[in-house]
Amino acid sequence: MAFEQVMLRTTDGQEFGPASMDDIIQWHRQGRVPADASLLDTATNEIRPVADFPALAISPPPTVTSAPIKSAPSATDHLIPVKNPKALAAYYCGVFGIPCFIPLGPVALIFGILGYRDAKTFGVGRTHALVGIILGGLETLAILILAITIAYGVSHPGH
Repeated sequence: MAFEQVMLRTTDGQEFGPASMDDIIQWHRQGRVPADASLLDTATNEIRPVADFPALAISPPPTVTSAPIKSAPSATDHLIPVKNPKALAAYYCGVFGIPCFIPLGPVALIFGILGYRDAKTFGVGRTHALVGIILGGLETLAILILAITIAYGVSHPGH
């Protein structure tokens, strides 16, 4: 079974790809594939060590080493930014806080701020974080107004 589209996984948990085996062989020749890395076949989810592949078992010539090439986020990553869970949580808390009127506004606001900060690192989730900040801020404001109104009504009966 030949791996066609693969993800390169390093021992520290980083993933690079998807890439073709030709790309991985090129990276290997450039000295950018760690010997203890693994390859994940995107079609079958099979994981095998780099050493299992004859084209990658030969030591590459000495070159200037650099990190493997990171792939740009895909369109799906922008629609559902699973790499930025704080932004995703902010979005859902903000959206579901409106119809349910559960006090999710402050949660959405906090996760939105944290997710927006993480969007630079992950490259995705900026829009989701902004939605969480805006809706969370509005919901938090509504909760505060409601609390003040109730407190005023209790302290001034008959008005």
